[in-house]
Amino acid sequence: MKKWFIMLGVLLLSLAPAVPAFAAPVTAPAPIKVYIDGVKLSFSSGSPYLQNGSVMVPFRAVFEKLGLKVGWDPVGRVVTGTSPELSLKLTIGSSRAAVNSVVRKLPAAPVESGGTAYVPLRFVGEATGGGVVWNASSRSVQITRPVSKSRDKADIVSLMSKLTSYFNSENTAGITSLSQAGSDFALSISALEFSFRNYDLKSEIKSVDIVSLEANEATVATVETSTRIGGAYIPDTQDEYIYTLVRNGSWKVSNIQNQKSTLLLTRDQGMKPAEMPQSADTAIQELLKRYYQSLNDKNVAGMLSTLTFHDEDNDKAQKAALEDFFKTYNLSYALSASNVFYYSDNEAAVYVEQQITDKNESSSSNKTLILVLNKSAEGTWTISNSYTVSDTMEDGSNNP
Repeated sequence: MKKWFIMLGVLLLSLAPAVPAFAAPVTAPAPIKVYIDGVKLSFSSGSPYLQNGSVMVPFRAVFEKLGLKVGWDPVGRVVTGTSPELSLKLTIGSSRAAVNSVVRKLPAAPVESGGTAYVPLRFVGEATGGGVVWNASSRSVQITRPVSKSRDKADIVSLMSKLTSYFNSENTAGITSLSQAGSDFALSISALEFSFRNYDLKSEIKSVDIVSLEANEATVATVETSTRIGGAYIPDTQDEYIYTLVRNGSWKVSNIQNQKSTLLLTRDQGMKPAEMPQSADTAIQELLKRYYQSLNDKNVAGMLSTLTFHDEDNDKAQKAALEDFFKTYNLSYALSASNVFYYSDNEAAVYVEQQITDKNESSSSNKTLILVLNKSAEGTWTISNSYTVSDTMEDGSNNP
């Protein structure tokens, strides 16, 4: 069999002179790609190109990504980039540049083309302390900046600010862009869509504390407030969160844990009556009476009749939980004070002060709640949710 291959080769060679020669098609080189800390840069004002072995890039996109404030003097045709630690000054057509006032020779002079100034990328990357690697086969440049805690802190604060802005504008796509793919946080974002449909909240960061900062992971503690500005009723809160961040080119959120949540409602606010029809107030007071009577009687069916029905599975779970609760505890409840402080046509919020006595332990505690009520299409009020404002023992110590 082998000889057939040899003979075929000879035959093809013998025919070669008779075959017209065509020039191989000329293909344009692949675009040059630039990455900074693993993130690909986009250039809207022009494309990088090679000039005498130097990669020339539109200066603005690179300067901004490297954390430099951009400056352009059209008269002197001077490009500047500044930060607290660095000052760069390059002049169009000049092979000299100033780095913190020290004159350096450039591998290629900056040029202006189509209204865009191009500068040598390697010089800029190295001047900012980064490592610059050119890959000829992929026609790409990788710039890796040295770890800078001051820069990382600024980036993390910026991330927190963006996250809050996206939350306030109910931008789930924006929130997703700041999350680590596949993380617990990323997987929970879909639940935000339900929240955005039903609630209208404004979040504000009161403080940001970077607890730990490593090369590729950070732990951040924040204090944030959440204020209702519309939608279904939900109490205003102050929350303490712990964020876990990972660096994947840029900082991303991988997990959020709520350490403490405090309702921002004073007694004066809770005891200020809302404007409402007398019939509604009467119906709500009657609901509260049945609710506490059922609690004291350990009446599961009576309790369920005061609670908002969601679906059969939820109703079964509530019934099982109540049965288990009444078997485990021997408590009595006394309503000390109550007031409807928020009212709409189909929703209300009630401020409640109650005393709970453990009959077995002969101990008591005081608990302040917000009960959220819904009115059905038939006009029946039921309790849909509850929030604890405070929980203290009779002697004033915190109830565990």
